[in-house]
Amino acid sequence: MSQDQTLEHHGVATAPIHAVHRITFAPVGVTLDCAPGETVLETALAAGYFPKHSCRRGECHACCAPVRSGSVSYPDGFVPEGVPDGHCLTCMARPEGELVIEAPEVSAVPGRRVIQAGARVLLAERVSHDVTVVRLQVPPAVGFDFKAGQYCDVVLRDGTRRSYSMANTPDGSGIIEWHVRALPKGRFSTHVYQTLKPRDMLRVEGPFGAFVLSETDKPVILLASGTGYAPIASLMKTHGQALHKRGATLYWGGRQLADLYAFEEAETWQAGSERLRFVPILSEPDADWGGHSGFVHEAVARDFPNMRDVEVYACGNPLMVDAARATFTREHGLPETAFFSDAFITSVTNL
Repeated sequence: MSQDQTLEHHGVATAPIHAVHRITFAPVGVTLDCAPGETVLETALAAGYFPKHSCRRGECHACCAPVRSGSVSYPDGFVPEGVPDGHCLTCMARPEGELVIEAPEVSAVPGRRVIQAGARVLLAERVSHDVTVVRLQVPPAVGFDFKAGQYCDVVLRDGTRRSYSMANTPDGSGIIEWHVRALPKGRFSTHVYQTLKPRDMLRVEGPFGAFVLSETDKPVILLASGTGYAPIASLMKTHGQALHKRGATLYWGGRQLADLYAFEEAETWQAGSERLRFVPILSEPDADWGGHSGFVHEAVARDFPNMRDVEVYACGNPLMVDAARATFTREHGLPETAFFSDAFITSVTNL
C-alpha cells in the first residue's frame, strides 16, 4: 500500500497526514494543534496533558479512546487490532481534520511536560543477584518532574529506548530511581549490571504513563512481581497517608525470597499503619519458608473473593498481569475500570 492510499478499518481511516489539524479532548474542552506526522498522544504530552497511555507502541491498548467526531489515520503497516468501532489508539493515531477525543482523565490545566535531558548517575548498586538500583540526577533547572507511578525512557546512542518506572517519591529535585533487572542479551540492562558507575551520563526523556493513584476512597490492592515493585514503591512512598486512609495490601511475588530485593522496605511500610499490609508470595520457596506460596494473583483471589469495591494496581510479569485482570474481573466482580496496570513494566523490550 502506498503512502497516498486510504483504507477504512473499524470506521477509522488509515492514511498519512500533510497538514496541521486541531484536536479537542472532551469533556474538558482542551484544544491543541497537531503538527504533521504527530500522533494524538505526542501532541498531548508535548503540551503537558496526559491522556491514558502506557506502551506508546500500539500494543497494550491502554490509550484506546472513543472518537466523538472526526477520523484518524495510522502509519503504513500498522493495523489497530482489537480496537472497538468508533475508538482509536491515541499513541499511533494521527488526526485527519478536526478531531474530538473522549478523554475524561485529561485536566483543564496542563501539568508536567515531557523533557529530554542529560542525567548524571549518582548510584548504581546491586541489591540482588540480578537487580541494580540506579539513582540519577537530572539538572533541576530543566524542570523534570513526575507523578508517582510514571516512567521515563533512557535514550541510547543509536536512538533506541528502554523504559523504566521511577521508584522514588517525586519532589521536584530531578532525582529519579530505577530498579533494573539484568536480562540475557539486554543491551542496557547488561551495561547497568556490569559497567554503569557513578558520574556516568545518560540521556533520559519523560515523564510518561498514566499509572497513578486515583482519587477515590476505595481500598487498594497493590500487586507486583519482580521489578514491577518499582512503581508500586513510588505509590507507597508518595501516597502513604491516602493509602492508610483507604486501606491497602501489597502482594509481591517472586520465585524465592532473594527475588524480593526490597523486602525490609516493604515490611517497614507495613509497620507504619495497621491499615497497611504486606503479603510476600514465593512460587519456588525453600523448605523453611513459612509464608504464602504459589502464584501471586491467586493469593489475592483467595483473600478477596469479592472485589466489587476495591481497586487493583498491578505491575510485573505480563502473564501475571493478564491472569490477574482476567481472574479478578471475570470471577471476582472487579470492574474493568478498577484494574490499573503499566504495560512497560511487563514489556519484553524493557531490557
